[in-house]
Amino acid sequence: MADTVFFDVGGTLILANPLDWLKPILDRWEVAADWRRLPEAGVRAFDYYNRHHLEARSLEEALELWYNTDRILLEGLGVPEAEAVAEKLVAAWSDPETWRVAPHAHEVLGELKKRGRRLLVVSNWDGLLPRVLEVVGLDGYFDDVVVSALVGAAKPDPRIFTAALERAGSPPGAVVHVGDEPEADGAGAAALGIKPLLVNPTDPERDLRRVLEVA
Repeated sequence: MADTVFFDVGGTLILANPLDWLKPILDRWEVAADWRRLPEAGVRAFDYYNRHHLEARSLEEALELWYNTDRILLEGLGVPEAEAVAEKLVAAWSDPETWRVAPHAHEVLGELKKRGRRLLVVSNWDGLLPRVLEVVGLDGYFDDVVVSALVGAAKPDPRIFTAALERAGSPPGAVVHVGDEPEADGAGAAALGIKPLLVNPTDPERDLRRVLEVA
């Protein structure tokens, strides 16, 4: 059994599919979008985010990054006045409704803490992530938060995992890394001897509760 568990955030602890977080918001705001265009729009938006997130360390830089990412996504979905809607989304960054916590996240993290496990976030994200974790009430579970933009390296780069191992004070063989991306989370962790566990938080057969079987 592992005594330390690393967690990815986007797509693992916080839902990343726009159908899970953006659609409910736009529906509430009565903003029309063509969800048939999501595959192409999502690729363009997340490609932009991934190419620029390491540059977004401060609050201001992070919010500008999210504005541009949201604008690209909304334009791709054919949203009228996409720039104005993107501004509204960014203005709501500190609203918990903007970030949908994955099913069973609180349950699983709470149980792991009861078991005495060390828990660290290891995530490809901009410098806003520590504040986002506070907004959604997940920050209290973690002993440390290792963010790619603040470390200067993104998974699967071994440097981010090495930084997390050093902060945890754990050898790789005592660690499980939980994530959703085969390359970044799976191969990236395995390359350092960390056991990867890939999950899909919206699939009852592969959701976060699997973590309790190995940690």
